[in-house]
Amino acid sequence: MELKNKRIVVTGAGSGIGKETVLQMLKHENVKILACDLNEKNVVSHPNVIPYKCDVSKPENLDKLLKDADKKLGGIDIFFANAGFAYYEIIPEASWDRIDRIFRTNVYSPFYTLVSLNKHRTSPCLFVVTASAMSHLPLPGYALYSATKASVRSFLDAYQCELRPGNRTMIVYPIATRTQFFDSAGNKVPVPFPSQTAETVAKQIVNGILRDKKEVFPSFLFRFIQILDRFLFFPLKIYQKIEAVKLNSHKS
Repeated sequence: MELKNKRIVVTGAGSGIGKETVLQMLKHENVKILACDLNEKNVVSHPNVIPYKCDVSKPENLDKLLKDADKKLGGIDIFFANAGFAYYEIIPEASWDRIDRIFRTNVYSPFYTLVSLNKHRTSPCLFVVTASAMSHLPLPGYALYSATKASVRSFLDAYQCELRPGNRTMIVYPIATRTQFFDSAGNKVPVPFPSQTAETVAKQIVNGILRDKKEVFPSFLFRFIQILDRFLFFPLKIYQKIEAVKLNSHKS
């Protein structure tokens, strides 16, 4: 797929991976981007970028977003569902509202958007979604976040069989990315090792789009450790124990 002349929607576009991906996409000729964020003032200022305020955790907002994208862009060629957040915690108590809040943004929103695009549009669309390395390796402190990203991975694996001809998906598995993500997850949250920059992830996302990839692993090191663990059965368990020590130290 070429990015030239593509009409693109990016959620979570005001910071981190979303903002960097917008910058990388703008390097291609005549792309038009509807950049969505809770605070649209943080969106990149560019003639080909339309800032758009949107809380993607509500279905009525997503319905409006898709309609407005048609009006403002003339259609959607690529939808990048990037908005999401995490809690970093030893879960203090059973809270239905707290669980519902993170699943609404990280899970319900991309599911609802993908099904809407697939069922109600005849023109082909590429749906890109940010999962996480934690969907393969759940980490202590991120139990709910890891669960949301594992849900995204499982859903896309199964839903491939229901896509209309021409529609495609691409799922991205970043490792810890040095952005405001960890600041919003809690107070002085330790960044897991290894980590990478948002620019690195964004470049891999754009490269994945251009090469028609179904999955993108921006970190070669994580991919190598993941494959190694299939044969040795212990590297990832050791990593989890190290992160558990960090969690207990952080909360003490």
